Amino acid sequence: MSRKFSFTVSYSVPVEELHRAITSDELWQSRFEGAETATLNLSHPDGPGTIHIRMTEKARPDKIPAIVRKVLKNDLVLERTDNWGPLDGESARGTFAATSQGITTEMAGTYEMRSTAEGSEVEVAGTVAVKVPLVGGAIEPLAEQVQHRVVESERKFIQKWFAARADA
Repeated sequence: MSRKFSFTVSYSVPVEELHRAITSDELWQSRFEGAETATLNLSHPDGPGTIHIRMTEKARPDKIPAIVRKVLKNDLVLERTDNWGPLDGESARGTFAATSQGITTEMAGTYEMRSTAEGSEVEVAGTVAVKVPLVGGAIEPLAEQVQHRVVESERKFIQKWFAARADA
């Protein structure tokens, strides 16, 4: 069984600037600077204005919910891949996929970046499936919350990243 989800995050910068940042190596290298348990691989297989981002991170045990710790086979390692296409007018589309080691979880979905009167926004829509007998359905909402927290954390980082450049 899988669970569907969707949410939207807002940015105070124009869509052109947001897209330029999200498809730049500089933003992601800055985001992962000093992350000791994470890896980052960036490429631009579809040319300028696009990006393929592969991230892995070992979850700290104190950040793992108790219900998940009970069914973990070994360390919880999360892997996420984002792909962003080119800006087309005032919108861009992307995809994401995530899996985990230590507990069988699969997440996949889409991003839609678009212009708004206040700046821009990214709509995230996807599905998550946790393949653990008996408790998988209870863990799926937690996996969805993790995706929401990650995207919100990235939003905060990107906003600060833009502010630092404006002050420079």
